[in-house]
Amino acid sequence: MQESGRRLRLATLVVIGLLSISVITSGVAVGVPAARVAVSDATVAPATPTAGAPTTVTATVRLSGGSTSAVTLDRVELVRSDDETVATVSDLGSLSAGETLTVPVTATFETPGEHDLRVEATVTDAEDDEVTVTRPVSVVIERGMPQVAFDIPNAVVGADSPVQATVSNPTNAAIRNLSVMINAPAEGERRMREIPVLAAGATTTLNFSVRPQSTGQQQLRASVSYLTPAGTSAQMEQTRPIRVEPLANDVGIRVSRSTGGDQNAGGGVAGGLGGILGGQSDLQDSGSQTSSSEQGEVEVTVSNFGNAPINSVVVIPQTANGTVVEEIGRIVVDETLSPGTASTVTIDTARAELIGQLRFAAAYELAGEQRTVAAEFNRRAPGTVELTGVNLSVESGESISVRGNLGNTGGSEISGVVVQVANTEYVTPVYPKRSYFVGTVGTSEFAPVELTASADLQNATEVPVRISYTVGANRVVDTARIALPSAGGTERADSESGSEGPVNAIGGVLLVGAVIAIGVGFVIGRRE
Repeated sequence: MQESGRRLRLATLVVIGLLSISVITSGVAVGVPAARVAVSDATVAPATPTAGAPTTVTATVRLSGGSTSAVTLDRVELVRSDDETVATVSDLGSLSAGETLTVPVTATFETPGEHDLRVEATVTDAEDDEVTVTRPVSVVIERGMPQVAFDIPNAVVGADSPVQATVSNPTNAAIRNLSVMINAPAEGERRMREIPVLAAGATTTLNFSVRPQSTGQQQLRASVSYLTPAGTSAQMEQTRPIRVEPLANDVGIRVSRSTGGDQNAGGGVAGGLGGILGGQSDLQDSGSQTSSSEQGEVEVTVSNFGNAPINSVVVIPQTANGTVVEEIGRIVVDETLSPGTASTVTIDTARAELIGQLRFAAAYELAGEQRTVAAEFNRRAPGTVELTGVNLSVESGESISVRGNLGNTGGSEISGVVVQVANTEYVTPVYPKRSYFVGTVGTSEFAPVELTASADLQNATEVPVRISYTVGANRVVDTARIALPSAGGTERADSESGSEGPVNAIGGVLLVGAVIAIGVGFVIGRRE
């Protein structure tokens, strides 16, 4: 009985041993050990992948030279740490012992940040045995949304305020159907702009116009919607602090006689920087305008000294009582005049020659309201002086006497008239009449003048006579130069004065027949 038990136990051990040998033999000859297939490398492109744009992980799969069978590379997958498959490529061909195969796997990541992944390569040998090997890879995704920067340098309450948005695409693929909408301030003519396609790495500028309804510190809020490179819709919100200023209505108008491109600096300006300081009305007056003739073209300049654009700017010629001069008609200046800019139009007033006093009004729209500013234009020439009938006599020694008439040939009164000999290296005003105060000279009136001076007749060639007067709001200064006779007698006197007979150093009279005219247009740059 014991013998039979021993035989049974021995038979059992033999069977177990044979089964074990069978299994071991099958693993070596038929199976493909996992250690013999490997993912030897994995690279990420681009170097800085962005959300919403394609990212490629390139895996290198190698079959060891010690493998006993060729294998088929069934698939290569990108798998998250939670076992979710991100992307798969399959049917990749076969590998013989010692060969490698490079496989790109492309995926799109919508969420910025670090993504811990693994590459899984699955192969099958000739006996249909399947083995999977892995390699970890980390992918860092940058923000892939478009970048939008807003600039609003001049926000004004109640007025159209320009906003500029710079939009850029930092990704390596195009962004489509990009739309930027300004939600606050909630009013304005241009609050939405669209870009059909923004290429990879491209930047563009969008112009908006908003109309803030209150002053002070506020938030500009905008929404940006777009299609990612993967074709999915995305949206983001953006805010920027802005400061809204009170509205400053300050528009000026200047009228001057046209001088072939040079505007008369004596022209009056209605408005000006005083409007920014407050206290001006929509209808502003200016001083009289200067001109060198009573008829012809005038230049009307409209300037925006305020802090908001003015629109639909039109110049309206009027009579003194405000009636529109239909002979001239309305003249369009500009569709929009931005803050700090000016625009000039030339108007022919000859068609309204029977009208004496003209008034030019500039009508414009500001912050949704129609407004007006005006300036008067005096068609008459302003006060102008002429020095006529000048007698220059060389008396005893170096004493000189100058006599003549100062006339007002202009169309308005001049005042504060002073005539004097200017002091030079060779000519000095002397007692008793170094200067002569004339005072006020009316239109078409004249006043006699007399001056005394001493001169170095060996070197002096002329006597400078300075004439100062006030016309309107301008102080005008000019110098008339009267030629002296030559020291020898007649040569210079005959050539420069046109007088008859010799003049010597002891006595005699030199009649200077020249007329010295001082025009406002000539002296406007010499105001004191």
